[in-house]
Amino acid sequence: MKNSIALAFLGGLLGLAVPVAAGVPAVSDAAPALASTVVETRVVKLTQTVTLTDIPEGARQLRMWVPVPSDGSWQRVLDSRVVSAPGEWKLLNQSEGRGKFVYVEVQNPAPGSATVVFEATVERKGVHFPLDGVTAASALQPGLFTEHLDPSAPLMEVTPQIRKLADQACGDERDVVRQAVKLLRHVAATADHYSKDPSKPHCGPGAADDCLTNGGGCCTDLHSLFIALARARGIPARIQFGYRLLDSRAGTTFDPSYRCYVEFFAPGLGWVPNDIVASDGVKASSRYDWGSLSATRIWLWSGRNFELNPPAAAGRINSMFCGWAEIDGKPVDVLPDADDTPSRLGRTLNFQILHSERNDGGTRLPE
Repeated sequence: MKNSIALAFLGGLLGLAVPVAAGVPAVSDAAPALASTVVETRVVKLTQTVTLTDIPEGARQLRMWVPVPSDGSWQRVLDSRVVSAPGEWKLLNQSEGRGKFVYVEVQNPAPGSATVVFEATVERKGVHFPLDGVTAASALQPGLFTEHLDPSAPLMEVTPQIRKLADQACGDERDVVRQAVKLLRHVAATADHYSKDPSKPHCGPGAADDCLTNGGGCCTDLHSLFIALARARGIPARIQFGYRLLDSRAGTTFDPSYRCYVEFFAPGLGWVPNDIVASDGVKASSRYDWGSLSATRIWLWSGRNFELNPPAAAGRINSMFCGWAEIDGKPVDVLPDADDTPSRLGRTLNFQILHSERNDGGTRLPE
C-alpha cells in the first residue's frame, strides 16, 4: 500500500494520471474514471534569442539568467544547444524542478548589448482532463503541499476578501475538482484579460489584488487570483511560465512575449493544467473548455518567489518575463514600464513545425 501511495503521489508531481491501487480511497461508483487524454502531439524546432540592451560604459560585471526549454510535464526536449553567449556560460538546473537556465557572467562587458541564442527541438503533448462530473479520488493531505498552499505567497496572498470570494464561489461544495472548476469559471466571469478588454492593464507584477482592483489585467494577474482563491479553499495551486508558438507564426521571427498557466492538484488526477485566458475564449459548448493545455505551449519555468541558481543579488524572484539580468549587482528592469515601454531584456523566436497531429478529428484545444 505504501508503494501504491508513493506511486500515485509521484505521478501527480509529474503531471501524469496514475491508477489508484487497492487500499487507496477510490472514486465513487457514480464518478467517471479519472484519466487524461492526449489530444495533440507537436514537434517544433525553435531558435530563442534573448538580448539585453543599454549596457552602460564602464560596467564591471554583467550577469544573465535565461530560461530555456527543458523536460517537464507534457514536454520533452529532443535536442538542444547554446548557439552563442557572451563571456562564460553554464546550463544550470534551477532548484525544486523549476527548469533550466543558461547562466552568463561577463567581466567588464562591452557597452551596448549582450545576446544569448539557444536552439531546441521540442515535443509537446496537448492534454485534456475531462472534469465534468468527476470527483477527487481521495482526500488531500495538506502537509504534502506546503508551498502550493502557502496563503502568504507574495502577489498571491489569501486575504480576507479573497477568502470571502472563494467561499461565495464554491458555496457548500467540498470536492476538490468541482471547487476548482467553480473557481476557474469565477475568475473568467469576473476578470478580463487585456486581449478581451484593452482598457485593462497590459503589464505589471501579476498580482491577485491588482486583478480584483482592475477587474482583470495580464494572464499572470488572472492566474494569481485563481491561485489565491484555490488556496483559500485548501486546494494546492501553482503557476507555470513559458510562451506560445501558434501555427500562424511558424517561419517568422517575432516577439512571443510570455504566457503563463495554472495547475491545481486533485487526488487521482494529479496536477491539472489550465489557461484561464484561453479557456475563456472558447464556446461554452466546447468539451475542451476547462482542464486543457494546448501543444502550442513551450514550458520554461515553474513558480514564483524562488531563488535563482546561482543566487541573484536581488534575492528571491517574483516577476520576470524572459529572464533576469543584473549589472554590477543591480537588477535590470526586466518588466515593461506602465506606459508599455519595453524592458531592456527582450526575446524573439523563430520556429518550424516538424510534426503535428491531432487525435480528435482535428479539434484544437484552447490556445
